[in-house]
Amino acid sequence: MPIYKTGKTKKEGLQKYHVRINYVADNGNKKQITRVVYGIDEAKALERKLEHEIKENQEMPIKKMTVNQLYDEYMSVKKYELREVTIYRKKSVFKNHILPFFGNSRIDKLTVKILQEWKIFIEQKRLGIIAKRTIYKEFSALINYAVKIEYIPKNPLSKIREL
Repeated sequence: MPIYKTGKTKKEGLQKYHVRINYVADNGNKKQITRVVYGIDEAKALERKLEHEIKENQEMPIKKMTVNQLYDEYMSVKKYELREVTIYRKKSVFKNHILPFFGNSRIDKLTVKILQEWKIFIEQKRLGIIAKRTIYKEFSALINYAVKIEYIPKNPLSKIREL
């Protein structure tokens, strides 16, 4: 990774350096971190530290998160934003129609094919069209939350036509 020496700026006799680290985040976006330090030894130490932090953050178990874990996190956030009745309805939809099918599935392994099979499974249930749409929208909201928090890069459910 590059360490750049800058102009004539010095502090306590030490040269000013820009330490720049380029990396690709979990969601596929290219990112860059730039820090300023004085002294070549400090620059090399900072470079090693930043590279270690990035590597450590990229190996976090977020990629192994299941739909159940995502649901628990999502509901803990939503309980402060929504009324109790709304939370109760959401929980009912998830526990009856989504979690039995996807509970232990990893969110990064949700494919369009699997989601299409789920959609067919929901369509075969003896439910009204409004109930089916509600189920679809709740699951889509959960996946959109995962995208917003950057657990996954995009919502694969958006490729499937709504019920």
